[in-house]
Amino acid sequence: MKTSFFEKPFMKTKIKKDKVTLFPEAGLGYLLGPILALISNGVVNVWLIQYWDKVLMLGQWAPLFETLLPILSAVIIIIGNLFVGRLMEKKPTMAGKARPLILIGMPIIAVALLALFLVPLPEGATWLGGGKGTTPNFWASVVIAVAYNLYYALAWPLYYTSHSALVNLSTRDEKKRGLLSTCIMAAQLGAAGLSGMAGGILVDAIGLLPTYKYLAYDDKLSKIVEKVTNDVSVASQVTTANPLGAYSMGITPDQANSKWVILMIIMVVCLVIGCLLEYFFTRERITEEIVAKNQNAGETEAKSVSMKEQINVCVKDKYWWLIIVFFFLYQFGGQMKNNDMSFYSQAMTGENTLSSIINTVGAIPTALGMAIVWPLANKFTKSKTIIMGCALAFLGGSLAFVALIPALQANSAAVTGISVASFCVKALGTAPAMYISLALLANVLDHQEAKHGIRTDGFTMAVYGSIMVCMAGVCNGIIAGINSITPAASKPLVHTILGFGVESVAYLVMGIMFIWMNVEKYTKEDKAILEVSKEPKTETNN
Repeated sequence: MKTSFFEKPFMKTKIKKDKVTLFPEAGLGYLLGPILALISNGVVNVWLIQYWDKVLMLGQWAPLFETLLPILSAVIIIIGNLFVGRLMEKKPTMAGKARPLILIGMPIIAVALLALFLVPLPEGATWLGGGKGTTPNFWASVVIAVAYNLYYALAWPLYYTSHSALVNLSTRDEKKRGLLSTCIMAAQLGAAGLSGMAGGILVDAIGLLPTYKYLAYDDKLSKIVEKVTNDVSVASQVTTANPLGAYSMGITPDQANSKWVILMIIMVVCLVIGCLLEYFFTRERITEEIVAKNQNAGETEAKSVSMKEQINVCVKDKYWWLIIVFFFLYQFGGQMKNNDMSFYSQAMTGENTLSSIINTVGAIPTALGMAIVWPLANKFTKSKTIIMGCALAFLGGSLAFVALIPALQANSAAVTGISVASFCVKALGTAPAMYISLALLANVLDHQEAKHGIRTDGFTMAVYGSIMVCMAGVCNGIIAGINSITPAASKPLVHTILGFGVESVAYLVMGIMFIWMNVEKYTKEDKAILEVSKEPKTETNN
């Protein structure tokens, strides 16, 4: 039998134990590695639209392009994820069917990351003191479109779809799955938190966005002071309204653009280290089990399950639909929140600092949730724990609208306090969905395997990956479009709806929907069926 490249001695997993351990498997393969690999994606998801809007001035010379590209690219992204899902199921080996794709995707992600931020500043961009006209730049648009689709339709699906499948393929042990699910979601949270938390600080400290200085009268100080903003429209409006106001460039778009390239080089280094850790310190025990079973049955290599077979099983399974719709709402609400937070911060306080404070303080209840959700899940079931969390998340998100009361809105300290409190309560409520959902998905896939005799990891994770990847771009497009047409006076309300309201409603719907998610009642029965099925069959003579 031909040995795959990934089965060669130097490419074999470093995890030798048959049972999952906290270290090094969970600690390195499911926590540290993914944090390093995912942090660049967090930066892209949160700050790409700001880069387009503030550095490339895309909203000035191609506003429709800025809005439509992420939305129209969703079709290409879905096709890319389905391709990866099929590739995952092509020829499973003892090395796994997901782990090899992580390393295959690594160099493509690196190229795509650099391409996203190597866009030359278009001659069509206009900024204060620049005087470059407003003619759309065709070649800049082409570079942006190609780089965007290379990243989201091919590079990222290769990593993320495979990365997300590892919990399902690692073990059938419920408690160990819980451990790995918690680690992998904590890694995603950590990466997103670091990119958002650091982003708000780095933007101002390093100069990743252009800055505009202007003079304005400060009512509290009763004098004219110099202020700094990342929004050219703010400086322009102030100078128009105030004859004393004057503006100048603090950091030019050219200067900001060059710093993004440096940042992405650092992100690529983190990506490479993270992917290597995740590959070498994970193990697909279920894939090994299936390959071994086929070999015992006389197959020279593992049989692949066609996409058609997988689809037929999935579309008839109500639990599959419930978990997929859940992931859609979870990601849509979460991406609207994450991608809008910098806009929310600027709308409510005029600065980026609030988003950093929210992400920093908000990490505390999320970390606390890591310790309490699994005891609750073991007592009440995973689905009931998620329902309770959804109710709390809805209430917490609704609290943010209190900051819109005129008397409070004028007080930046009050706005900060209410925003942070709302985010913290909501973050605690989202913890069950965050940490438990992948383990619950594994229950659904095990139930399918026990009932139908095949696993649908390839198709399911392709759909899951499509949702997770598409939503970042779609939400960026929605936010960019809405922000571009929203008057300055209405931005606090609009961005409160986008940053808090949408996610709150999503959690309300998810909580109601999960009343019917009772797949866990089959867990013991499914495990017994699967234990019998993996035993080698022996022939008897009559």
